[in-house]
Amino acid sequence: MTGKPSDRLREMRERAAALKRRQPADAPLDADGDLLEHAEAPSAEVPLESHFGIAALDAVASGRSVQRVPVGHLAPETRPDLRQPRLMPRPEELLADGQPVPLYADLVATLLDLGRSLQQRQIQPIVAYHGISEAYPAARYLILVGHRRWTAAQLVGMPELDTIVIDPPSPADRVRLQYAENEDRADFTDMERAWALAQMKRALDDAPWETVEERFQMSRTRRQELLRLLAFSPEQQVRVAQLRLRETQVRPLHQALRDKELPAERVDALFGRMAEIASSAVASEGPSPQPAVDGPTVARLVAKAKRDHGLGAAPATAQWVQAVLDQLGRTRRSIKTARRRIVTASDVESAQLRVAIQDLALLLDEVRGELPEADGR
Repeated sequence: MTGKPSDRLREMRERAAALKRRQPADAPLDADGDLLEHAEAPSAEVPLESHFGIAALDAVASGRSVQRVPVGHLAPETRPDLRQPRLMPRPEELLADGQPVPLYADLVATLLDLGRSLQQRQIQPIVAYHGISEAYPAARYLILVGHRRWTAAQLVGMPELDTIVIDPPSPADRVRLQYAENEDRADFTDMERAWALAQMKRALDDAPWETVEERFQMSRTRRQELLRLLAFSPEQQVRVAQLRLRETQVRPLHQALRDKELPAERVDALFGRMAEIASSAVASEGPSPQPAVDGPTVARLVAKAKRDHGLGAAPATAQWVQAVLDQLGRTRRSIKTARRRIVTASDVESAQLRVAIQDLALLLDEVRGELPEADGR
């Protein structure tokens, strides 16, 4: 089991110190006897034993050498079907006129802190493999893990980064290793986890979801929760990741979209409103470790949108009527979920379901017939 972040950080620092001690005798040192990270001397290649504290990454890096690589020779994979399943805008997209784009203010602040830390000492090397990039023509290597470190280095103007060059991974291994690196990060969002799930399924040639769950050591329930986020359009999914909303926080919104209670354009408008709230919070209070838009905020916005759209509960609706409407909605959703598994029912279970459904259908028909016609008809 993965240890606490503080324990992992301490272990990585100890490995980094041990790595520095294994530098060759002629490696350039500063006045205090520490290795000069950005010295002009030829870069030394140091055999790597264990450096990440993540078994999957240590396995692919084992026996490889750490080398200094110019930042300009490194680039992330930017092709849509191959890019890392994380929301990490390009460095040039994070700033406007030298200032952080409001929506990315928290991210830029975090990356600048990381960049300044990297300038002092790089604890973990980047892992990359030979490749080219249309977006960054000077690149000679594509980043497997370390996209954040590379972005931070770009923002603070670092010339080089410690890098381990490995053989190009298979599509499935690429997704698995990137997920392993990010899973324990506090800023790894549910939307990004959903992207990773979808990428892994494609990488495994549309294998059953059970196979994907096994690769990520994820429960079926958790996987189903995350995949609900894919009901949003690609643009809306980016918004979910930008706002760092958990699936539970945004559930009223994707539920309303899947149940056709809100059209796509109203969902777009709600995301626009959430972005305004987030930008206002940053402007008034500065970057915060917590998302500016929380679950109750989303729920209030969705409820208002439903009322404005004519599908929410009107103020005059009796409490018992609303309770029945809510129960009918829950029953409909449960049946829609169970319908995918109906073929697995045994003969006895099929008979039980037929009787229950028939009784319910008869009752609902009777109640519907007793309802007054709208407008007195």
